[in-house]
Amino acid sequence: MKSPDPDVVIDPAEVATVGQPKFMPVRLVVMLAALAALGWWQGWKVLAVIGAIVVIIFLHELGHFVMARRAGMKVTEFFIGFGPRIWSFRRGEVEYGIKAIPAGAYVRIIGMSNLDEVSAEDEPRTYRQKSFGQRFGVAVAGSTMHFFLALVLSFVVFIGYGAVSKSAWAVAETTPGSAATDAGIGTGDRVVAVDGVAVKTFDEMTREVQRHPDQRVDLVVERDGRRVTKSVQLGAKAAIIGTVGEDLRLAIRDGVVRINSVQSGGRAAGAGLHDGDVIRSINGVQLSSLGDLRPAVDAAKGGKLVVTSVAADGGAKTATIDLGTAVDVTDAQGFLGVGGKYVRESMSVPVAAGRTFSQFGEGIALSVTGIGKVFNPANLAHFVGTTLSNDTTNDSVTSTPTPASKTANATAKANENRPVSIIGIIGIGNQMTDLAAFLGLLVGVNIMIGAINLIPLPPFDGGHVSIAVYEKIRELFRRDGRRYYSDATKIMPVIYVVLMVMVTVGLLAGYTDIVHPIQL
Repeated sequence: MKSPDPDVVIDPAEVATVGQPKFMPVRLVVMLAALAALGWWQGWKVLAVIGAIVVIIFLHELGHFVMARRAGMKVTEFFIGFGPRIWSFRRGEVEYGIKAIPAGAYVRIIGMSNLDEVSAEDEPRTYRQKSFGQRFGVAVAGSTMHFFLALVLSFVVFIGYGAVSKSAWAVAETTPGSAATDAGIGTGDRVVAVDGVAVKTFDEMTREVQRHPDQRVDLVVERDGRRVTKSVQLGAKAAIIGTVGEDLRLAIRDGVVRINSVQSGGRAAGAGLHDGDVIRSINGVQLSSLGDLRPAVDAAKGGKLVVTSVAADGGAKTATIDLGTAVDVTDAQGFLGVGGKYVRESMSVPVAAGRTFSQFGEGIALSVTGIGKVFNPANLAHFVGTTLSNDTTNDSVTSTPTPASKTANATAKANENRPVSIIGIIGIGNQMTDLAAFLGLLVGVNIMIGAINLIPLPPFDGGHVSIAVYEKIRELFRRDGRRYYSDATKIMPVIYVVLMVMVTVGLLAGYTDIVHPIQL
């Protein structure tokens, strides 16, 4: 939703008139070429994610458009995208079209404030002249559309794919050379007990396994409804944590230390290291157990690790990995070597409807809490400071290594209060492996965008709601039926401050999502 801006000069030759649409083929070719390059670079799935987000924002603006037209307000433009115009046409008094940067959409409604100059004949059709109910309806229409989409998508997922049950999980994959593969555990199996302790969920199984690093335990494995007990020699794992948001994860079994789970696009991958590579030494310290990691970390100069390894093909190599200003090592944990997947359970229409609304309520609560955490002044200052200093974990890893128990959750704690930009959302969507998960992401995106837009500060939609409510209260105190109009010049400083904060956070979040993308 946007009011006319008198400072923006548009070339009349690019404005469509009735019966004379405008088309800029060169700009279209440039946009398509840029999207094709992005698809080639990041994978074609990313274009589907961008398309879905553009549709979501388009529907947000469609909500404003429909409510404004129903209220008799004059709408002059409805465009998808920003920047130079590519194609547009006019129907009546509204120009519809597409612009070159597919990063959103907007609707122009005349007379949003007393700063907008409008002709006398159009004044009755301005936003500011309409009733409180009409202005309120237009302002909340965008968020209402997001919430409606979230409900519809949730219901579709529950009906079409069912709901994830944490207790109904199964092994999705096993790590080559791990205790799981040696024990014959395969895809579709489920571990139901570890060392005599019953476990229902994948998380419970993982926690119980972690309590037995490099120990022999009895596992009860369920396959096709039958249970069998296996004696398994568990491995152990630990991680060397730096200050750049990337860990060097290691696993040991039978006295051999291997790399476990190299981050795609990270510094270890860039140095030529791969999952399963055998580590011979780090910083000159020979490794035969995870206990050797402490002296290896103590020998580090800043955050640099000199790693000597042997690849699967037998080739030896030495690589230097820079993990920031300092490194530390986590405590060893038991390692089985299985990845879990939750099994979806089908549900009836009434149950799906109930689950839809309960999940929506949970999503609203989480979104409000998340917004509060991100924009908490202390968290915001910490995010800006660490981003500008190129330290996106947190300051629990400094020049003097802190206890491993504190650094083990460094990245998780940082991500908890980390704002995610549109780049981050696209990156997360690009990692989705099935349609149900992708639709679930869109549910969360709609709820979050809807909640953010209701922040009661201009220029958010919630700011227009606040202004309308304030004007209504002033009118009630007058008790004479006269309208009260807010002075936009007094509100402009608030708009500038909010815009400055949002642009700063958006740019830093985008930078962080590029340099240190969230890995699922």
